[in-house]
Amino acid sequence: MQQSTLQEILGVEEEIREKLDAEREKAGQWLEDERRRLLAEHTAEMGRLQGSSSQGEAAAREAARRSAAEIVSQAQAAAHAMERDRDDALRDLVARHIACIVPGSSSAR
Repeated sequence: MQQSTLQEILGVEEEIREKLDAEREKAGQWLEDERRRLLAEHTAEMGRLQGSSSQGEAAAREAARRSAAEIVSQAQAAAHAMERDRDDALRDLVARHIACIVPGSSSAR
């Protein structure tokens, strides 16, 4: 009986680890896709700026840099928040499973 419970706990832990790894991979891919998209937008914007006057070009470049930096910052913050939320949800899931498996355990954090 104890061996079965241990195997079940290990199975749940492995499942959680796999899900967490998959979510981290998705978040990493999303960040990479966003980086590529932003780089493409930045490159296109830079191309448009080359035809403008030197004074207007300098102002537009700085605005594009600020905008790109803000978008990247927001994307990174969103990815970090998603990862924290997933980690919390996974901790709650593990606690609930352990509470069901191990008699006398509590699922309170």
